[in-house]
Amino acid sequence: MAPSSKSEKDETKQKTLRKRKDHVVKLLVRGKLSGQVSQRLFRKLPPRVCVSLKNIVSEEFLRAGHIFLGFTKCGRYVLSYTSDCGEDDDFSFYTYHLYWWEFNLHSRLKQVHHVRLFAGEEIYSDLYLTVCEWPNDRSKIVIFGFNTRSSSSVLMNLMMSDENNRDIYITIASMPPPKPCSYCCPVPSATTIRTGSGECLEHGFVLNSRYQVVYPFPTFQPAFQLKKDQVILLNTSYSLVACGISLCPGKLDQSSQILYTKRAALSSQVSVSFSSPSLGSSSLPHGSPENRQPPCRPATVPSSPSHSQAAIRAREFAADIFRRAQGGGVKESQGERRTADISEKEAVHIPEDKGINSETSREMEDCKDCRTEDERTSLIQASTSYVSQSFPQGSVQVMSPASSSSSPPSASTLSCEDAGLSEPGYVNYSRLHYRLQQPGAAEQNSGGAGGYEDDKVQLPFTVTDLKGQNLQLVTEPHSGQNVCVEQLTLDFEYLINEVIRNDAAWAPQFCSFSDYDVVILEVCPETNIVMINIGLLLLAFSNSDEEHCRPNTYHSNLQVSWDLNTGVCCTVGVGDLTEVKGQTSGSVWSSYRKSCVNTVMKWLVPECSSRYINRMTNEALHKGSSLQVLADSDRCTWIVL
Repeated sequence: MAPSSKSEKDETKQKTLRKRKDHVVKLLVRGKLSGQVSQRLFRKLPPRVCVSLKNIVSEEFLRAGHIFLGFTKCGRYVLSYTSDCGEDDDFSFYTYHLYWWEFNLHSRLKQVHHVRLFAGEEIYSDLYLTVCEWPNDRSKIVIFGFNTRSSSSVLMNLMMSDENNRDIYITIASMPPPKPCSYCCPVPSATTIRTGSGECLEHGFVLNSRYQVVYPFPTFQPAFQLKKDQVILLNTSYSLVACGISLCPGKLDQSSQILYTKRAALSSQVSVSFSSPSLGSSSLPHGSPENRQPPCRPATVPSSPSHSQAAIRAREFAADIFRRAQGGGVKESQGERRTADISEKEAVHIPEDKGINSETSREMEDCKDCRTEDERTSLIQASTSYVSQSFPQGSVQVMSPASSSSSPPSASTLSCEDAGLSEPGYVNYSRLHYRLQQPGAAEQNSGGAGGYEDDKVQLPFTVTDLKGQNLQLVTEPHSGQNVCVEQLTLDFEYLINEVIRNDAAWAPQFCSFSDYDVVILEVCPETNIVMINIGLLLLAFSNSDEEHCRPNTYHSNLQVSWDLNTGVCCTVGVGDLTEVKGQTSGSVWSSYRKSCVNTVMKWLVPECSSRYINRMTNEALHKGSSLQVLADSDRCTWIVL
């Protein structure tokens, strides 16, 4: 029996080995199909490719509080950050610094670069940080930070009275040069730090921005928001901002433009046709007074007593009274979110003059059954959309009435066809250029609001060098290096009203929406199309006659595609009305986001191994633990912490 038992053991052992081999082969084949190799395949790496962090970093840096995040996409650098809140934790603001360490196998890390994050902001709590890199753009890095307002800090409790807000901090910094740059460090030195005192814009600019989001807080989706190189999509709760950052090597021209390129081409054509041939406008620098495009004014309908502003206001006033009588305290139920902003957009008012010539008012959609189709058509025909380009030469800005969130829609809104020269009312575009401060020039504030203080129209930002000095806004023809910052903003609330009015089958039942949540479903970097899903909580009348006297609360969703080339939105789909019974807003948004995840997973196509968004976080630190390893999967290298 003994020999027989031994042979059985050998056979069992061989079968187990074969199963393991088959398992490895299956995993490798699956990796070829999906484009990603399972981490379970290499649970343990050979010691020759595993390095202990303590052996390659001086202990003084570890005592200084360096938190190591991981490898950059190129594998050349390891990133770490420090957060300093001063001696008094309760009454001190946090300051963050990000460090680049040059990595060579079996040698000590060398610190070669560092920047201060979120400079100029008063940060009163420890932040969740996410450090990301674009798929193919290796020249810049994105740092996204937010607080959860769950801190017990005395300073935070004093500063914040509203827990429905969350601060978002953004830093976009240039990467260090792969080898010492003569412009960054003009004087040779023995130090390895490449953050020198020279003037190099390519390796020495930092963009900082801050904004607030409200409940339900939009999630940060690096896989979609950074899918297009040099562009970051930011959901501010009120708008979706496509922010493009690029380095222009030479003179200002349209070739440096990343967003709104179709509009730029049309603008250049019109500016040539409006100029006199004797002026030689084609040779004029972009942004010069002779070559500046005049405002585009669509033809307006001649005024008549039935189409006068007084008649329109009177009808809107009557509609507002009817809505208030039927809705019975709708506004008061919106205290959870956007109370002031939504009430302003749903109430009847005359738009204020913000430098845009507009005398039109927003058509009320709360009571469609009390208006005839002819009246609605006359309001649409009387609507106008203007373009304003009133700012310095060398920068381009297209303002639409969406900045006041109270102008009527244009007739071509939501059309997938070429919108021509009329701007969609729900978008706003700006383009600004910055260069290093010139000797003897007074330092100027490089804020990016473009003269507009409302961060729902444009995100405020500052552009500085590595020393923290503001870069100079280009206001005249310039042939040297400059940083181009573009913003294309999509106004959510304006867009929601337009989609409902034009494409929703339940539009006649619609009264008003009280809350919404926007999730990005897909981004195509080749066509510059962004697909978004807008979840809505709204008030609408029931179809049944006995319940028509009082509106009910419903949930629905709108699928919309947004073209970053033209700014035009197209309605992809409108969901049915689902009555909300006994559900809290939290449960509604939780189930809505789960449905969005399911939709994304159905559409998901794995990227190739080179086109992925590298992502590092300090989530483990906030959970009270630490990362076990810093893994460079592309080169199969681990740093054991």
